Amino acid sequence: MAEMVDNFQSMRVWLKTILVFVAAVFVVSCAVIQPEPDNKPVRMIFYNEINIFSKGVPECQYLGTIVSSDGHWYNYLFISNTNLTLGAINDMHNKASSIGANIIYINDNIDFTTSVTLLGQAYDCKL
Repeated sequence: MAEMVDNFQSMRVWLKTILVFVAAVFVVSCAVIQPEPDNKPVRMIFYNEINIFSKGVPECQYLGTIVSSDGHWYNYLFISNTNLTLGAINDMHNKASSIGANIIYINDNIDFTTSVTLLGQAYDCKL
């Protein structure tokens, strides 16, 4: 009987440990992507904006395509669409700043049920 009690107690400790670990992973996974503190300003231009530049088209150098995303299959139910979108925008700013872009032309957002994903082209423009 004492052996059964010991097995039950060790199983209980094991289950508590697993539960704490799963809860910690869950809580951390609900954090939204934050902008990096040393980011330089980046202008995001969406595909449906008209009259992008009032002073004509600036001289720009194409730097590459950027895909940004926030949200996962295991946490999308617990994060609002607004926060998922802000996380994807912050991710876009972080990636653009890291390659020296100051303009991003956002083609469209890619619709997924579990996340927000943005696709854009990064440019370094002389404004």
